[in-house]
Amino acid sequence: MAEGFIPARKAELIAALAAEGGLAESVGARFTALARLLAALLHHRAHDELERLKALYAPLDPDAPPARRGAGEAPVNTFLEALTETLARANFTAIEAGVESQGRTRLTADLRLKASDAGIRTIRYFARGGHDESVSLKSLFGLLKKDVQAEILDDVVVLVAFKDEGEIQRKDRKAFRDMRRGIRPGAVIVKHFRHVARAELITLHPGATPTMRPRDQVIMAAPAIAGGLPLLLQLGPAITVLFAVLAAYFGMGGVIDNNRLQQALAAMSGLVAVGAFVLRQKMKYERQTLLYQKQLADTVYFRNLANNAGVLDALIGAGEEQDAKEALLAYWALLKNNATMTKAEIDKAAEAFLRAHFAMNVDFEIGDALWKLERLGLVERTGEAYAAIGIDAALAKLDAAWDALFAHAPASQ
Repeated sequence: MAEGFIPARKAELIAALAAEGGLAESVGARFTALARLLAALLHHRAHDELERLKALYAPLDPDAPPARRGAGEAPVNTFLEALTETLARANFTAIEAGVESQGRTRLTADLRLKASDAGIRTIRYFARGGHDESVSLKSLFGLLKKDVQAEILDDVVVLVAFKDEGEIQRKDRKAFRDMRRGIRPGAVIVKHFRHVARAELITLHPGATPTMRPRDQVIMAAPAIAGGLPLLLQLGPAITVLFAVLAAYFGMGGVIDNNRLQQALAAMSGLVAVGAFVLRQKMKYERQTLLYQKQLADTVYFRNLANNAGVLDALIGAGEEQDAKEALLAYWALLKNNATMTKAEIDKAAEAFLRAHFAMNVDFEIGDALWKLERLGLVERTGEAYAAIGIDAALAKLDAAWDALFAHAPASQ
């Protein structure tokens, strides 16, 4: 299904639009200048949005000093609402990562995971772009290989809001102590990931922990039972002999002779063997758990692009670039046609251009593009039809708008 996100780089898109055969050579050269001015204006306005978003996030930042920290649900909701708007501008949509992901994760990540929401107030997932991809999986210690079709999400943003100090219960405190190192109560973390299979979304949950797979349980349990059962059968007689020797030693009955002493030493050896066996099995279990944790960490580490305040910079930049690409495509379509066009006609022309020049199937968001152009005065509307003003008039309007950004009245004498 086509999405509104335009993956082409802005510079590549501008070059392709300026070189399009339907524009005169002189118009194409000035179109590049217009694109630079338009992008500069949108960048300036995006800067204000970034500062507003950072101000809302500042009291929720895990690294915020105590004097700046916010408390309660209101700051979280306000920031989440603002972030959702910013994500929508960058063509992200909210998605669910539920039970289906937990059950299917082993298909692509070869892990069985469970996620604990202890300490978490809310968790939200947002994604942009996606495609189907064949993932090669190995089984039977690499002897067998099969290909699985997986839906890959190009970009994923995860927001996790943690409970305040007043909301934390006993299980929450354990979660903060064991799994949330560096995370304080009341904080909000934001993470940006790239190239994540939809079935692996649970791996991005901060409370995700691996569980033992049935295959590994059998591999560990079979030798444990085979080796441990004979030792357990010897444990009863060994303990009986030890108690008898101790009783004789403390004068509670019996005599310690060489035979009894040898039996006691043999019993001690048996107990040491049982202890060593238990320790060895525990180390095997911990080793397998560490392998699971490393596999989970690798899955997340190599796909992480940005964290917390850094994500806000990336999102504002992505939204700004998307705005510029949409507005330039719509203006180019009107300029090339040199006549009035309806929304549907502009939409069709923009989508056809992206298919022809970039092989992209995009659901062009014509409403946003025309709204920006109308606000800047680059198009004229007659009923349901639109027409672009000339390239020279458009350059003059954008130049005046840019100069007006830095116009300051002289100080009064």
